[in-house]
Amino acid sequence: MNRRKKKPQQVDYIQLAKEKVSAIDWTNIKHEVKSRWYQLPKLHQRALYILVPVVLLLLLIPFPETTSGTDAVKSVEPQRTSVEVNTQSLSEQGEAKTQPLQSDQWKEYQVKSGDTLAQVFRSNNLPMADLNALVNVEGKDKPLSQIKVGQLVRFKVKEDGNLDILQLKDSSKSVMFYRNSSGSFTKSK
Repeated sequence: MNRRKKKPQQVDYIQLAKEKVSAIDWTNIKHEVKSRWYQLPKLHQRALYILVPVVLLLLLIPFPETTSGTDAVKSVEPQRTSVEVNTQSLSEQGEAKTQPLQSDQWKEYQVKSGDTLAQVFRSNNLPMADLNALVNVEGKDKPLSQIKVGQLVRFKVKEDGNLDILQLKDSSKSVMFYRNSSGSFTKSK
């Protein structure tokens, strides 16, 4: 038994299309179209006079290729932009600045094993009265009472030695406490 595959025959589609077009009886079609055209109401005939050329124009006019929305998003590279952030507390904003002070710089402390916030305040010469004022506005989540090993405590001290801003920062969240113009603190997440 011979199992060779037969080669597919080459078909000349252009020649096939020419034969089918030449087989059409155009005179019969022309009379059929005319009879149907005159059966249409005048309003429909007028509408077709306008719509057919418009549709043909729209088919022939080349339009620019558009990229899909996902391609456009992929081609745009993310850009980083620096943003100025005002780190002054409300109590400092009303004061006139004459020169940059050492107290305008942030100081950092990383919590070690066995540290409490009171020990952090003592080791950095921060007033304990400020710690008491912070505990009063601490809130239900108790970020001051539950400091953890490795957590970063950032703070900014005013010229007079009082705490101005305190930030508790760990890998998942950050909580800030700002001194108001009245001297009390406000919590911000």
